[in-house]
Amino acid sequence: MKEMLTNRILTHLPDAEFARLMPLLEPVSLSAGQPLAEIGETPEFVYFPENSIISSHAYMQDGRAIEIGMAGFEGIAGLTALLGARPAAHSLDVLVPGSALRVKKSDFEQKLASTEHLRRSLLAYSGEYLTQVSQRAACAMLHRMEQRLAVWLLLVADRIDTDTIEITQERIAQHLGVRRAGITEIAGDLQSRGIISYARGQMRFVNRQALEKVACECYAAMSDAQRKNTYI
Repeated sequence: MKEMLTNRILTHLPDAEFARLMPLLEPVSLSAGQPLAEIGETPEFVYFPENSIISSHAYMQDGRAIEIGMAGFEGIAGLTALLGARPAAHSLDVLVPGSALRVKKSDFEQKLASTEHLRRSLLAYSGEYLTQVSQRAACAMLHRMEQRLAVWLLLVADRIDTDTIEITQERIAQHLGVRRAGITEIAGDLQSRGIISYARGQMRFVNRQALEKVACECYAAMSDAQRKNTYI
């Protein structure tokens, strides 16, 4: 089964460790916008995305929200659920639909005691994810919206196996915590420059190199952290 998977944490496990974990893994199909964990709940599952992307959001009392991190085939979603039994401070939902493997948090915690390589992999990925969250927080404070959108699009592009995603400008605005009008204006400019194409809720990445030039230094910092993570 391992040879059929794409999740990097699972595929890098030694065969013996994967064999112990495999009976706990449940394949699931995730739809766009599907909620997986709500704020205030104690999460029941952790997720290993395959070709899906799962987002974590922070919500304010006035109802505003912003995406603080995303996980695709490179990692695990619901990582904070493994750090304690406290209710979740952030929500989880599906950014890009697709497949994933999930495991009950209680079962997973028991297996960690006998899977040394998996523990090291999760520790390494935790550092990578922390870099993403902290860098994106700094980016939101210091960089222009055009740069932030370019970074976000590149992060999504890195986690899918196609050059096209189905997503509305309204959802992009929700993930970035901004007004839709700003996203519409910037997306229109990127399209006029031949960097992306966008029609009827479908966005295609046309010129990745040009998109990287629009992005700020934050994308390089996050992608460099991911490249250095070997999940030994």
